[in-house]
Amino acid sequence: MNWRFTIPILFLASMAHVSVTFPATADEATAAGAFEKLMDGKYDEAFALAGPLAEAGDADAQHLLGYLYENGLGTTRDLQHAVDLYVKAARAGQPDAQFALGELAYAGEGVQQSAKTAAGWYRLAERLGHARAKLRLGVLYAQGEGVERDMGHALELFTEAAQAGEAEAMRNLAIAYLAGDGVARNDQKAAEWFEKGAQSDDPVSHYNLGLLLQSGRIGERDLDAAAAHMRAAAEAGFPPAMSAVGLLIHDGAASSDDERPADWFERAAVAGDHHGRFLYAVALSEGDGRAKDPDSALVLLDDLLSDPAVDATLKKQASELRKRIARRKK
Repeated sequence: MNWRFTIPILFLASMAHVSVTFPATADEATAAGAFEKLMDGKYDEAFALAGPLAEAGDADAQHLLGYLYENGLGTTRDLQHAVDLYVKAARAGQPDAQFALGELAYAGEGVQQSAKTAAGWYRLAERLGHARAKLRLGVLYAQGEGVERDMGHALELFTEAAQAGEAEAMRNLAIAYLAGDGVARNDQKAAEWFEKGAQSDDPVSHYNLGLLLQSGRIGERDLDAAAAHMRAAAEAGFPPAMSAVGLLIHDGAASSDDERPADWFERAAVAGDHHGRFLYAVALSEGDGRAKDPDSALVLLDDLLSDPAVDATLKKQASELRKRIARRKK
């Protein structure tokens, strides 16, 4: 089988929406008691407990009630009411509410989309020690969104967030060392931070560390360790890692048991990975690990060629494979 394809290193600084934190546990008739009900999945009870407390001005309860309204838990989803509650709590200095407003402003949900407004809310929360706000604000400074780009300040924020246990911040520090952005380029330090992120179960850190171990950029190539990290990322649902595991199995660099490379390429393709779709098309076109099915391969390749998000190099490979399959069908 002709595998003329390599997966590029992928480094991400994510701004994906995540859940926020809540107060520590306490008696039931407190915001912390309502939080316990939320964590137990008793949303109606959490809503019933938080409502009177929020009405009485409890900022923690206002934030929790806003969270319930935002996500439609124990009540009908009402994003505007959630925003109103978050604002009340944020003005009282509740950092989780400030962070939540930053998230909504960045995404443009319930409020006008504005990275500048998001940065303002994140800044208020990070000054109160909110770890994820430090991470988010660091990403904005690294990208120059809503603020003037300042990689030095971004690294300070990432370091503080990483020390507080934020895996994405660990990953972003690794990215900076790998690219030499704001710090001297240092592949070994990048690997160390990816390792810390991987230990915190960040799949993208697992994936990137696997690539570094496979590349030999941080010492002798360690394919066993690379495969272990790739598999961890793939099992966590990171699509590019699924393609990578398939290639490692194909090359004999990863134990396979009864697995075939095509199994992983199909999983990657279904998960939306462009490289996985191409590799699965190769497998189908040559009958490697699957019954030979050139028509299905052509469908996958046509999807790739029509997708504006697919990079030019991959499109060229897809076009060449499509031509070969078409010639065979004549």
